[in-house]
Amino acid sequence: MVKIIDNSEVYNLIKNVTDQLGIEIIEINTFKKRDEGRIQIVLYKGNDFGVDTLCDLHKMILLSLEVVLKYNFSLEISTPGINRKIKSDREFKIFEGRKIKLMLDNDFEEGLILKAEADGFIFKTDTKEIRILYSDVKKAKLS
Repeated sequence: MVKIIDNSEVYNLIKNVTDQLGIEIIEINTFKKRDEGRIQIVLYKGNDFGVDTLCDLHKMILLSLEVVLKYNFSLEISTPGINRKIKSDREFKIFEGRKIKLMLDNDFEEGLILKAEADGFIFKTDTKEIRILYSDVKKAKLS
């Protein structure tokens, strides 16, 4: 399957459903080959997100997509996972208050995303509280 870069169609189709339920869309990956496809969606809603909610969301999103998309596809919905790699500046805001492992130089340091801002975030460890620019982050993942 070939990965499709533009996921805006899927994003726009499911945004109303997720907004109404207070759920963040973290990532959408769409793969398509001929008339078949696979859509992977990663969603987040703090600690208030169980298997039953995911099943209900799967049904609602599947119905929304089936009405518009003109090809056969499978739909996978998941949560970010315990060790998710943070892939964009936007995710620091979404994961505010969560513990992360952060690499600035060559070592990981564990701490908390205290507050996300436009160009950086406040990172709090057991011993310090510092402002980090997104451009200085080599790697970050949830912990």
